[in-house]
Amino acid sequence: MADAWTLHPDYRTPPVPTETDVPPGPWRHPDGGQIMNGTYERPLPKRQMEVVTVWYGYALSHWRGPRMPRFSSPMVSAWNPVLAQGMAVDPGAPAPYRDELWCDRWIAEALLYGRKPYGAFALPVDEAMRWFAKSGGTNLVYQARAEGDLVRVVAGTSERYGQLFDLDALIADYREALPEDLADREAAALEEHRALSPALSYVLTEPAEERFAQAALSVRGLTLGYPPRETAARIVASAAA
Repeated sequence: MADAWTLHPDYRTPPVPTETDVPPGPWRHPDGGQIMNGTYERPLPKRQMEVVTVWYGYALSHWRGPRMPRFSSPMVSAWNPVLAQGMAVDPGAPAPYRDELWCDRWIAEALLYGRKPYGAFALPVDEAMRWFAKSGGTNLVYQARAEGDLVRVVAGTSERYGQLFDLDALIADYREALPEDLADREAAALEEHRALSPALSYVLTEPAEERFAQAALSVRGLTLGYPPRETAARIVASAAA
């Protein structure tokens, strides 16, 4: 199953379980049968790539997208959509998400440490207050409101997209990966954001979350730190629907 997979180390990879009652999953290395754990990629025909994120032998995401070799960013990772949304290929299999607020806590920490540029989360009041205090030494801007026993926070960095990301490389990759009409649309949306920031566009400008939901897919994916290859596949699928 995995003879052509290449591991791409990423510090976001959740630690393996310490509990002895959690059996390892079926994803194993072909050379010795070691348990796979991390982000793995392999090339496919027609300039496509296959990507799987694996935790302790269990696949949490598994998708295909076009090769986009120019763009990279430390704020973009195949783990970002997985850990922010609590994804799993088999919902009944073991996973690293220990409780219903695990993903919210992960998003909150990822924002503080620059692992993603924008996100929304809900935490108990005392945890939210500690997060507010820690965010004071960062470039994060946030809005918060009470929702029952939790505090919902929408936060994003004040750095401009053009400073955060190599937009020229990303646009070139999209132009190569997408049909011309789709590439032109997404390239224009990215260009429009070059001098803007996630904080200005999707935190401070009301209605912030509604505006974000209406943004171009390329912008939404980049703002959340999601892999452009996965976003490109979604753009094509959405256009065909």
